[in-house]
Amino acid sequence: MKSNSIKIMVIIFILLIGIGVAYFLLKNPFSKQEESKEISYETIQMITNIRLGVSDFDSIHPYLTKNREILYLDQLIFEPLLTITQDYKIENCLAKEWTKVGEKSYLLKLKENVTWQDGSSFRAEDVKFSIETLQKEENSIYIENVKDIAKVEIVDDTTIRLELTKEIPFFEYQLIFPIMQAKQYENQTISNLTQIPLGTGMYQISKLTDDQIQLVKNTKWHKIDQKNANLETITVSIYETMGEIYNEFKLGNIDMIHTTNENVTEYIGSMGYGKKGYENREYDYLAFNCEDSILQYPEVRKAISLSLNQERITASVLENKATASYFSLPEGHYLLGDATFDKKTDVGEAKDILQEAGWKYEYGIWQKEIEGRTRTLNFSLAVQKSDEKRVAVAKEIQTQLENIGIKITIEQISDTTYQNYLKNHQYEILLTGVNTSLSPDLTSFLGKGNLANYENEEIYEILEELNNITEESLQKEKYKRILEIYSKEVPYIGLYRNYDMIAYNQNLMGEISPNHYGIYYHLEEWYRK
Repeated sequence: MKSNSIKIMVIIFILLIGIGVAYFLLKNPFSKQEESKEISYETIQMITNIRLGVSDFDSIHPYLTKNREILYLDQLIFEPLLTITQDYKIENCLAKEWTKVGEKSYLLKLKENVTWQDGSSFRAEDVKFSIETLQKEENSIYIENVKDIAKVEIVDDTTIRLELTKEIPFFEYQLIFPIMQAKQYENQTISNLTQIPLGTGMYQISKLTDDQIQLVKNTKWHKIDQKNANLETITVSIYETMGEIYNEFKLGNIDMIHTTNENVTEYIGSMGYGKKGYENREYDYLAFNCEDSILQYPEVRKAISLSLNQERITASVLENKATASYFSLPEGHYLLGDATFDKKTDVGEAKDILQEAGWKYEYGIWQKEIEGRTRTLNFSLAVQKSDEKRVAVAKEIQTQLENIGIKITIEQISDTTYQNYLKNHQYEILLTGVNTSLSPDLTSFLGKGNLANYENEEIYEILEELNNITEESLQKEKYKRILEIYSKEVPYIGLYRNYDMIAYNQNLMGEISPNHYGIYYHLEEWYRK
């Protein structure tokens, strides 16, 4: 009986010790059985200022500046009658509608809810003043936009009629120059304006000194759906050189830079920031003389096109500092729509095309008897001697074509001879380039008197029809047909476009989608964190 009592007491004692140990472990913050975990949430602070930099500053006034970065910045301050979207479509801005009312006449209805940044109303007289002022500013970047306007008529406060000196295809693309307030210049000129110039845009200038430009959000802006932009202010620091801007960007004192410098990574490195490359206006291509005794045959031009590899040119010669481009309209252009440009590299198909046309590959070169003479595919490729990049590209083209039996002799010509070739169209193959227009007009490439001496009556008719077509679906249909003819007859071979780059701090949030018209698309969504 006694032993049973002792056993019971021992069991109770052991149980009490176990309970005590368990209690201790549960209460002990260092317990391995059950660790206490604290959940924390990171709060992202939205910074409503973006910091930019500009070098070689000349003037903030859009009619006077030659500085590309200021011109882009001015798009946020001053607005045009019409603007251009990311896919290069024309879009209403200060004008709510436009109509071509005659071969050389346009009627524009202006928006009625627009105010200047001082609160006064935007009126038709501001448009008339802007055009007539620009026509006197011969050194302005926008002089080409207005030089063919013969007359500006104010119909009423919100209606303007423009008379041109001649019919201009897609003239609406010229109406992208900034409009200025007439009243501000009643007693002053553009060049001696003592006040900060006024605009109607999303932002207005609040501070302008020798070393800084400060923009603040325009609370009177007429685009209600976008006036709640995240960025309250934009601070632009003015530097003497681009090198200083690169250094400030590396130090984190500038949030975004735009550059055309192919070697920018040598200055800012390649890591630690986001980047967005995009095609600029510089388009290089081969022009064939379609009146040449051999190059007049489309099958020869097509075979040459199929034998060239543009991707290899951009990689091996241009070190991926350009992007392959096959047509004068930029990639993503709305008029290309679902039309596909039939460009591929296929040496086998090139050989088949030549054989079907009666050419024979003998002794390392393609030959054919034409009008009693044995002719060979042996051409002169003219290139400016002073343009080292194009000379290097010409040598790569020579190598690629000679590998399949098309002989190329590179003719390195002087700048004067090059200009004569452009003027007189006397060459066999010419490596050239152009700063492409924002207008989708193809007259200079495919219209009468074009550089390639190319003639096609159907294309002439389509280009003429496009002068009076504004319906997008019909425009796309016409361009699709042009591409079909172009791909088959190959009067030119597109090579590449040079590209620009946006580099931005990784704390800069929002969609960055530049094109060669503007770099601040979707700015209303940007912010810093």
